[in-house]
Amino acid sequence: MLRFVRSACFAVVACALTITVAVAQDKKPDEKKQEKKGEVLKTIIDVTYEFSKDKKKVTVTAVGQVPTGGWSGAKLTRKPTKTAPKDGIYEYELTAVRPTGIVTQALSKVKASDTWENPPAGIKGVKVYGADKGAKTVKFDK
Repeated sequence: MLRFVRSACFAVVACALTITVAVAQDKKPDEKKQEKKGEVLKTIIDVTYEFSKDKKKVTVTAVGQVPTGGWSGAKLTRKPTKTAPKDGIYEYELTAVRPTGIVTQALSKVKASDTWENPPAGIKGVKVYGADKGAKTVKFDK
Protein backbone atom coordinates (compact mmCIF):
# COMPACT_ATOMS: atom_id res chain seq x y z
CA MET A 1 0.00 0.00 0.00
CA LEU A 2 2.85 2.38 0.88
CA ARG A 3 4.47 1.81 -2.52
CA PHE A 4 1.20 2.69 -4.25
CA VAL A 5 0.87 5.96 -2.28
CA ARG A 6 4.49 6.91 -3.02
CA SER A 7 4.15 6.24 -6.74
CA ALA A 8 0.84 8.16 -6.88
CA CYS A 9 2.46 11.15 -5.15
CA PHE A 10 5.43 10.95 -7.50
CA ALA A 11 3.11 10.90 -10.52
CA VAL A 12 1.14 13.94 -9.26
CA VAL A 13 4.35 15.94 -8.64
CA ALA A 14 5.74 14.98 -12.06
CA CYS A 15 2.50 16.14 -13.75
CA ALA A 16 2.51 19.40 -11.82
CA LEU A 17 6.11 20.13 -12.83
CA THR A 18 5.39 19.30 -16.46
CA ILE A 19 2.40 21.67 -16.53
CA THR A 20 4.40 24.42 -14.81
CA VAL A 21 7.24 24.15 -17.34
CA ALA A 22 4.79 24.11 -20.26
CA VAL A 23 3.00 27.21 -19.00
CA ALA A 24 6.32 29.02 -18.42
CA GLN A 25 7.47 28.21 -21.95
CA ASP A 26 4.20 29.50 -23.38
CA LYS A 27 4.68 32.88 -21.65
CA LYS A 28 8.23 33.51 -22.89
CA PRO A 29 7.30 34.50 -26.48
CA ASP A 30 4.62 36.90 -25.20
CA GLU A 31 7.12 38.61 -22.91
CA LYS A 32 9.49 39.15 -25.83
CA LYS A 33 6.68 40.69 -27.90
CA GLN A 34 5.80 43.14 -25.15
CA GLU A 35 8.87 45.36 -25.09
CA LYS A 36 8.88 47.47 -21.98
CA LYS A 37 8.32 51.13 -22.64
CA GLY A 38 10.64 53.63 -21.05
CA GLU A 39 9.57 56.56 -18.88
CA VAL A 40 10.76 60.12 -19.31
CA LEU A 41 13.31 60.72 -16.57
CA LYS A 42 12.52 63.38 -14.01
CA THR A 43 15.95 65.00 -13.77
CA ILE A 44 18.47 65.71 -16.53
CA ILE A 45 21.93 66.19 -15.02
CA ASP A 46 24.15 66.90 -18.01
CA VAL A 47 24.04 67.20 -21.79
CA THR A 48 27.14 67.20 -24.00
CA TYR A 49 27.76 67.14 -27.74
CA GLU A 50 30.60 66.34 -30.09
CA PHE A 51 30.88 67.07 -33.80
CA SER A 52 32.88 64.82 -36.10
CA LYS A 53 35.94 66.40 -37.73
CA ASP A 54 34.09 66.94 -41.01
CA LYS A 55 31.00 68.33 -39.19
CA LYS A 56 28.76 65.72 -40.84
CA LYS A 57 27.81 64.01 -37.56
CA VAL A 58 26.91 65.25 -34.13
CA THR A 59 26.72 62.96 -31.12
CA VAL A 60 24.53 64.18 -28.27
CA THR A 61 24.96 62.49 -24.87
CA ALA A 62 22.64 63.01 -21.90
CA VAL A 63 22.96 61.89 -18.29
CA GLY A 64 19.83 61.60 -16.18
CA GLN A 65 19.12 60.84 -12.55
CA VAL A 66 16.88 57.94 -11.50
CA PRO A 67 15.47 57.36 -8.00
CA THR A 68 16.75 53.78 -7.56
CA GLY A 69 19.22 51.34 -9.05
CA GLY A 70 18.22 48.85 -11.73
CA TRP A 71 16.94 51.21 -14.42
CA SER A 72 17.84 49.98 -17.90
CA GLY A 73 17.40 50.63 -21.59
CA ALA A 74 18.20 54.36 -21.47
CA LYS A 75 17.37 56.04 -24.79
CA LEU A 76 17.90 59.55 -26.06
CA THR A 77 15.22 60.17 -28.66
CA ARG A 78 15.00 63.15 -30.99
CA LYS A 79 11.50 64.64 -31.10
CA PRO A 80 10.17 64.78 -34.65
CA THR A 81 9.57 68.19 -36.19
CA LYS A 82 7.68 69.13 -39.34
CA THR A 83 9.72 72.28 -39.85
CA ALA A 84 13.04 73.45 -38.48
CA PRO A 85 12.74 75.31 -35.17
CA LYS A 86 13.10 79.08 -35.55
CA ASP A 87 15.74 79.26 -32.81
CA GLY A 88 17.72 76.30 -34.21
CA ILE A 89 17.37 74.33 -30.95
CA TYR A 90 16.23 70.74 -31.57
CA GLU A 91 14.48 68.76 -28.82
CA TYR A 92 15.22 65.37 -27.27
CA GLU A 93 13.69 63.16 -24.58
CA LEU A 94 15.68 60.94 -22.22
CA THR A 95 13.83 57.75 -21.23
CA ALA A 96 14.65 54.55 -19.33
CA VAL A 97 12.82 51.40 -18.24
CA ARG A 98 11.78 51.22 -14.57
CA PRO A 99 13.11 48.16 -12.69
CA THR A 100 10.87 45.43 -11.31
CA GLY A 101 11.45 43.65 -8.05
CA ILE A 102 13.84 44.59 -5.26
CA VAL A 103 16.38 47.29 -6.11
CA THR A 104 18.91 49.44 -4.29
CA GLN A 105 17.41 52.56 -2.76
CA ALA A 106 20.04 55.02 -3.90
CA LEU A 107 19.98 57.77 -6.49
CA SER A 108 21.63 56.51 -9.66
CA LYS A 109 22.52 57.83 -13.09
CA VAL A 110 21.78 56.57 -16.58
CA LYS A 111 23.42 57.70 -19.80
CA ALA A 112 22.31 57.59 -23.43
CA SER A 113 23.59 58.96 -26.73
CA ASP A 114 22.22 59.74 -30.16
CA THR A 115 24.35 60.23 -33.28
CA TRP A 116 22.75 62.46 -35.87
CA GLU A 117 24.19 62.08 -39.35
CA ASN A 118 23.95 65.14 -41.59
CA PRO A 119 22.32 67.47 -39.06
CA PRO A 120 20.59 70.53 -40.53
CA ALA A 121 22.83 73.48 -41.37
CA GLY A 122 20.80 75.76 -39.10
CA ILE A 123 21.24 73.67 -35.95
CA LYS A 124 22.38 75.83 -33.04
CA GLY A 125 21.86 73.47 -30.10
CA VAL A 126 19.75 70.83 -28.40
CA LYS A 127 17.33 70.74 -25.49
CA VAL A 128 16.82 67.51 -23.52
CA TYR A 129 13.54 67.33 -21.63
CA GLY A 130 12.96 65.83 -18.22
CA ALA A 131 9.55 65.29 -16.62
CA ASP A 132 10.14 67.16 -13.37
CA LYS A 133 13.09 69.51 -13.25
CA GLY A 134 12.66 71.14 -16.63
CA ALA A 135 15.18 70.66 -19.37
CA LYS A 136 18.84 71.18 -20.15
CA THR A 137 19.73 73.25 -23.18
CA VAL A 138 23.15 73.21 -24.80
CA LYS A 139 24.07 75.67 -27.54
CA PHE A 140 26.70 74.58 -30.04
CA ASP A 141 29.98 76.41 -30.58
CA LYS A 142 30.58 75.70 -34.26
